Amino acid sequence: GPEKSSQIKIFAGDCVPRKKPSPDIYNLAREDYQVRPEDVVVIEDSGIGLAAAKAAEMSCVVTMSTYTRNDDFSEADHIVDDLVSGDVDLTTIEGLATSTQWEDWGVDRDIMNSGVGRGRW
Repeated sequence: GPEKSSQIKIFAGDCVPRKKPSPDIYNLAREDYQVRPEDVVVIEDSGIGLAAAKAAEMSCVVTMSTYTRNDDFSEADHIVDDLVSGDVDLTTIEGLATSTQWEDWGVDRDIMNSGVGRGRW
């Protein structure tokens, strides 16, 4: 609802000097949330976005679309048609994060303190 959505930060291309495939947008978000690249899993839908995520040294899930179905996604950590039919949930995302820094990601590291953390779903 509006209460939660008003707390979500949007990081768009106009926030950084260089656009994807430069990793600038992902590095800005990582710095803002004060997390390490290995603690981040990016969800992208294009080869350019995948290249940006990998340049930022982050794991990446790719959701294919009719526009990007023929792109090279060989560097992706996980490829699905969409998040629902691909069964991408928080457990999947957790498994793709390469970090072992936190036994539990903790409420302070969750998306806008939503109360979802490693082992809580």
